[in-house]
Formats: sequence, C-alpha cells, structure tokens
Amino acid sequence: MTTPIAPPAPRTEGLRGLPALIAAQVSLHAGITGMRVVGPLILLQAGASAAQVGVLLASFAVGPIVIAWWVGGHVDARGYRPPMAVALALAFAAPVTGWGASLLDGPVRFALLCAAGALGGAAANAGLITLQRTAARMARDAAGLRGTFAWVGLAPSASNVLGPLAAGVLYDAVGPRGALLALLVFPLLAAAIARAARPPPPPEARPSAARVTLVQLLRNPTVRRMMIVDGLATGGWDAHAFFVPTLGHARGLSATSIGAIYGLFAAGVVLVRATMPWVAHRLSEPVVLTVSLIATAGVFALYPFGESAAYMAGCALALGMAIGIAQPMVLSTMHQAVEDAQRGSVIALRTMWVNTNAVALPVGLGAALAAFGPSALLWGIAAVIGSGAAAARPRR
Repeated sequence: MTTPIAPPAPRTEGLRGLPALIAAQVSLHAGITGMRVVGPLILLQAGASAAQVGVLLASFAVGPIVIAWWVGGHVDARGYRPPMAVALALAFAAPVTGWGASLLDGPVRFALLCAAGALGGAAANAGLITLQRTAARMARDAAGLRGTFAWVGLAPSASNVLGPLAAGVLYDAVGPRGALLALLVFPLLAAAIARAARPPPPPEARPSAARVTLVQLLRNPTVRRMMIVDGLATGGWDAHAFFVPTLGHARGLSATSIGAIYGLFAAGVVLVRATMPWVAHRLSEPVVLTVSLIATAGVFALYPFGESAAYMAGCALALGMAIGIAQPMVLSTMHQAVEDAQRGSVIALRTMWVNTNAVALPVGLGAALAAFGPSALLWGIAAVIGSGAAAARPRR
C-alpha cells in the first residue's frame, strides 16, 4: 500500500529552513561520533579486550531503544523544538560523563563509558528522528520525499566525517580527557543553530486521534520487509564501526589514521547521497535497495585481502557508497506505507529496530572475532547481507 503524501507544511525559505535543521543535527551528531572513536581507544589503551569494546559500542544503541518511541510521538504531536531540546541536553551530558569516566579506572570507568555511550546514542537518534519527521512534512510528492530524505541523510554522514576526524586528531594532540572536553563544542554549536532555525510550525492538534501501536505497524507487510532490508544495511554499518578500531589498533594504526578511515566511510555516504535527488526521479526503491545490498556484500568480501591503512580506507569509501544509498530509500518506502499521523511512529519503530540490532551485533562480533578471526567473520557478514537482497523487492 502506498499512502499519498500529506499536504506539505508551510515552507520555511532560506538558510534558516531545512539547511539550518540539517546543520544543527550535523553538529549535534558529530560530537557523538567523536565519542565513538575516543571511548574505544581509552579502553584499548588500557588493555581491554575486543569483547569489551563491542559492549561499549553496543551501549550507543541502548539509549535510542529507550527514547525513540517517545520522540516519534512527541514530534508528531508537538513539532520540532521540544524533542530537539531533549536531544541537545543529552548531547551535553554524554561527553561530560565520558570525561568523568576517563578520570577513573577499572569497572567503574567501563560502566561510565557505557553510560556516556547510551546518553550519546539517545541524543543523536532523538535529534535525527526529529529532523526526519520535520523534513518529511516539507516534501510535496514521492520523488520529493526520497530527495528530502537523501538531503537529511547527509547529516549523520557529514557528522561521521567531521566527528571521528576531529576526535582522532584531538586524541593524539591533547589526550582522551582533552578530546572529550573539546567535543562539547559540537552540541554548543548545534544549540545555537537550532535556536536560530525556522522549522515548520507544529501540526494541528488532533485530541481524538489515538496513536498507532507497534503491533499495528508490524502488521504492515511493507514495513516488515523494509525492516529486514534496513537491518542488513545498518548491520553492515555497525559491523564496519566495530572492525575499524579493533583491526586498526591490532595493525598498529594511529588514532588519526583510524579516524580518517571512519571519515572516508562517511565521505562515501555523503558522495552517494548527494546523487539522490537525481536518482530519486529515475530509479525505484526496490532497484536501488537490491544494488545496495549486493554491493555492500561485495565490499565486505574484499575487506580481508589487504591490511594497510590505504587499503582499509579504500574499502571504507566503497562501503560507505554502497550502504549510504539504502537509508533514504527505506525511509521513503516506509513513510509512504503508513498514514500521515503514523509517520513519526514508523520512523521511531525503525530506529528501535536498528538500534536493537546494534546492541547485540558488536557484542556478538567481539566474541566471534576471538573465535573465528577477522577474515572468516567478514566473509560471513558478506554472505548474510548478500542473501537478503531478495527482501528489497515486494512480493507479487
């Protein structure tokens, strides 16, 4: 089922409209992606295992699971500013908690780093759900919706370039504590931009409308199919986020090099999403999603054949381009499959789903890496993602 796009909200012209909303999320998210580099390096420098790093990375997905459903309903009912204020508060709390953890040792440090990860993940995803739902209200048709989600998708992509590069350089220059304090600049900048932005006004109140339930959304076959596709694509993203610091550290790469590899992955995402306004008018969602999953599987299959920083960087760039095109198409398909009043909730459901996977995946990868080694694990990931390409096409 394809639900017609609702009449667009009143447009907010100029740089204080959609560009400002995207810029605020870039800055907010950059601070959190920087923490994803600094936190694991703190643990690895202290002699932590790959399994502990996996648990820390998984903690970034716990917060979104807890907060996403509330944010989705809140942005549907109240618009941009209230949930964005919550996201900004969490984005301040995360690096401060991480800084406190860096002053300690042992289990307490590990627990506080995980708490910082949960706060940071909640902040980034609350901001992203708010941005996605607000921006979608500005779209005028299905092609415009795909293009809008592509532009919005540049926010996490750009932040994944900016945050890790800044964090890697800061870590080498001033150490982990200085790097975490410096990352507070990002939520400060995000707050200033969000305050100056002009989002569309909140939707009209509908007191008699009951909110859709999770069970109702899951009964929709298109929603279920897109959850499979998105789970595979974002699982590839999370697997790469796990492999870069663990393999990079094992191969003796500097924090700057590791941050640069993260940044090149994100640059690939930015490059491919910049083409989406052109792609949106020429290719359908099923075609693009099928190509995305097959290409993602191919890059993972090639990853074990080289160990240098340059080879890892090249694979990261290609993988970013393969994975990066999937999310706008998934969001567009899910958005059109439900009614207008349910669209914030379906974005929240997707967020909860991919972050639930992201909790389990790094922990499982840490254990599997110790058991099977990197090459077998990377080839196994390639096989799983490639086998899921059939889910990208609707059943007839």
